[in-house]
Amino acid sequence: MSDPSHPDDGRRHESLSDPTWPVRESRTEYETGWFSGGYDEVEQPDGSTKRYYWAELATAVVVVARADDELLFVEQYRPTVRKTQLELPAGIVERGESYTTAAARELAEETGFDPSSTTLLQEVWCTTGLLRHKRGFVFADGLEPVGADLDDNEFLTPKSVPVADAVDVARRQPTNDATVEGVLLADAEGLL
Repeated sequence: MSDPSHPDDGRRHESLSDPTWPVRESRTEYETGWFSGGYDEVEQPDGSTKRYYWAELATAVVVVARADDELLFVEQYRPTVRKTQLELPAGIVERGESYTTAAARELAEETGFDPSSTTLLQEVWCTTGLLRHKRGFVFADGLEPVGADLDDNEFLTPKSVPVADAVDVARRQPTNDATVEGVLLADAEGLL
């Protein structure tokens, strides 16, 4: 799972497969501590070369947490899009953590609930035309209150939504890909 070329930042980073198209040069042009960015100069099937630019983010988890007939969301302002959104709890997977362990930790930190059961619904590579970023979607239930423990840079408010309204709420603007995907995956699995 981890690659020695990744930063030693305590977060999980996914290794890449060996390339099908030859990589002539790979360069990291900047690192911010949150993500790194650069390009691979790739030889394409017709013999031409092209720079494919990328940004790499640590692996993340998105939690679909059900408490009886309610689904847990968090409301938070996203400065990048300048909107307040109702979204699923989510966070970075620490090095050595599984998606399910990270989901339980993030859920407790952000909402104050500890799940007795977590199940990986699916893992996906995100926005593959630009990002090197993998995300796991985890279903959590059997929730017990433990008290939230937000990070210093987290300003969010837990909210619950009736399960019957969850798909509509997830799709209501403003929303994000992780929220829509997580709710639709759980719904497709018959968990909502």
